[in-house]
Amino acid sequence: MRVFVIGSFVIACSVKVARLPQAGESLDGSAFVAEPGGKGFNLAFAAHRLGVTVDGLFAVGTDVFSPVVRATFAQVGFSEAMLVPHAGSTGAGVAFVDAAGENCLAVCLGANLALAAEDVRAAAARVGQADLVAATFESPDAPIREAFALARTRGLPTLLNPSPVRALDPAILADTAILVVNAVEAADLGLGAPDAIAAARAATPAIAALLDGGLELLVVTLGQCGAIAFRRGVPPLRQPAFAVTAVDTVGAGDAFAAGLMAGLLAQQPLDATLRQAAACGALTTRRFGAFDAFPTAQALAAFLDEAGPRLRPHPGTAPSAR
Repeated sequence: MRVFVIGSFVIACSVKVARLPQAGESLDGSAFVAEPGGKGFNLAFAAHRLGVTVDGLFAVGTDVFSPVVRATFAQVGFSEAMLVPHAGSTGAGVAFVDAAGENCLAVCLGANLALAAEDVRAAAARVGQADLVAATFESPDAPIREAFALARTRGLPTLLNPSPVRALDPAILADTAILVVNAVEAADLGLGAPDAIAAARAATPAIAALLDGGLELLVVTLGQCGAIAFRRGVPPLRQPAFAVTAVDTVGAGDAFAAGLMAGLLAQQPLDATLRQAAACGALTTRRFGAFDAFPTAQALAAFLDEAGPRLRPHPGTAPSAR
């Protein structure tokens, strides 16, 4: 199982507070963590923890954080060939996490915005060795467009998590097999209001148009309401959320997407894949910080065994990962 990630890397700083601050307000924090992060890195590392072989491209700046990034990749077992140096600052971000585990954050993507189509073309042989190509919107359109076009010409599936949300490039969408969004992102993309999607017994007109246009699978995460998956010609498949005490929700969506990728690559039935993805997201919320919270394959298996039989079994299978 091999995935190639068009990635982003961010030095992620999180502060634990009793409540989220208002404009102009200073609050006392009860805990602080600085760790490797960014949606692309989180997706790659969370998949790696689940046993997926990971390759990819990650832009790194020329500042004081560059050695930290290189040391991190060596620490987790990622090849330094995955790092692409670009002038400027390494990505960095700050999050506030309240007592309920909810968060607000700001990210300066820095060198991540310099990742280019030329970088992807230079790694074309490595892209072709993957079983799935994935990206998030912390990377620019150009390298995503190049990687997805290359993947589709070689018959490889592609997974896009368009977060933080922006307008979807039609060329990228045309080469996307699997789209993973949260309910707010789905609404921003014009796919329907969150409540309407959560209650849907069939695809909304906008979702149906995506599926008719070639998208194989749309998964919408719904927070405490779980997740819902749409495929052409079959009813939506729902996955309830797992009941956990959330400490920090940063990285939960990335963990969900990684669990989904791992299930697709293992060619699990779609209901089992969604259940695994939901469990990965839930497990990640149970501690402060994301890097050490992403579950290993062993921790995931133990959690699922303890949770009991899968919920809402369904005979359908996930889209092919090859």
